[in-house]
Amino acid sequence: MIRRRDTGGHGRPVAQVRLNHPTSLPVYPKVDHYRRHPMEGPTMVLMSGGSGARGLAQTLIQYTHNSTHVLPMFDDGGSSRVLREHFKMPPPGDLRNRLMALSDMSQRGNPEVGRLFRTRLKESGTPQQLQAELDTYLSESHPRMELIEPRYRRIIIKHLQRFNEHKLPSFDLRNGNIGNFVIAGAYLTLGDLESVIFEFSALAAVRGEVLPVCSGANYHLKAEFQNGSEMIGQSQITSTPHPPIKRLAIVERDQAGEWCEVRPALNPLVSRAVEDAQLIACTMGSFYTSLLPILLVDGMGAAVRRSSRPKVLVANLVRDEETMSMTVSKMVSEVCRALRTSDDQPGRVSDYLHYVLVNEHGSSDADGHVPVDVDRVRDVGVEPIALPLERAPGVHDPELVAAALLSLC
Repeated sequence: MIRRRDTGGHGRPVAQVRLNHPTSLPVYPKVDHYRRHPMEGPTMVLMSGGSGARGLAQTLIQYTHNSTHVLPMFDDGGSSRVLREHFKMPPPGDLRNRLMALSDMSQRGNPEVGRLFRTRLKESGTPQQLQAELDTYLSESHPRMELIEPRYRRIIIKHLQRFNEHKLPSFDLRNGNIGNFVIAGAYLTLGDLESVIFEFSALAAVRGEVLPVCSGANYHLKAEFQNGSEMIGQSQITSTPHPPIKRLAIVERDQAGEWCEVRPALNPLVSRAVEDAQLIACTMGSFYTSLLPILLVDGMGAAVRRSSRPKVLVANLVRDEETMSMTVSKMVSEVCRALRTSDDQPGRVSDYLHYVLVNEHGSSDADGHVPVDVDRVRDVGVEPIALPLERAPGVHDPELVAAALLSLC
């Protein structure tokens, strides 16, 4: 239970929390130790895709090189959508973003690789003009390529050439992401996503591990709304105004082309990472389209339930189109409901979550904040940890979030 907040730790914020005994979180001596010895940092599993947890990932590599980031495989927007449809491959966008977030930018050449992988082709132009623009990246003399170390440059160009050779003339290059194209070429060469991730982790000095939650290229999200309507597609659910979400499911087309609900199996590497983790965290991001889909994959609930290590939800700060009427206790309930769905022996709330990390704005919904209803959270057996997490309106302070999570390891 939260007792009080003070500013211990040389003026850094802390909260008094009852774990096995009353404790001040964050535990700054422990956090400072991890900063000095990140290779010895704790094993942590963080679940969430998209850009919401990017800042946290970038911060964590200063404290631990042993974090595992579990990402959803359901993105069907932008460049990822075109690549999914064209090559029948899993969406690469979230993987690319997280790999780059975990890349050690102090290593020679890595900032240049990161900038290249964020580069996009023009949003408009004829197919011939866009192809000509892409062709410039196939040369070692391209200004961005020249900045990359030759050994890395050759690997990148090889995969980009593979992509270029195998795409059909009808491929839509508009606003295409160069990093996604490189990953697509690597996928065509290597044949599976784990091998692609392994190669790129070495290429970009990634300080951690990135894992897809499941295998397969044909999975999509379906949202059922409280008014009885439904919508299919992550990009549609994210970008289109809609009533509150009642239920989320994973779907794919059957042989007749009809959408049917499926239960993809959990990646065995993810199951092993959860088993070995010193902490399991459901992190901030798009609640229904980045976090919950990971938890719905068959076997995830059982893997989390079997772990006796701390399990934490980092609650979103503000409401968005997906969470317009939600409170923190509702988020806790939805997380546990999803994990029960993917568990063959559904357990109690305390089997899936121990703590929820929240901003200290309290129960107010002013400025779009998610109300922090601590009494209801405690009623279901989860301990709230309140800290001044909002660095800017709607933006988490990644240093403080990281410090709180590391302290629980």
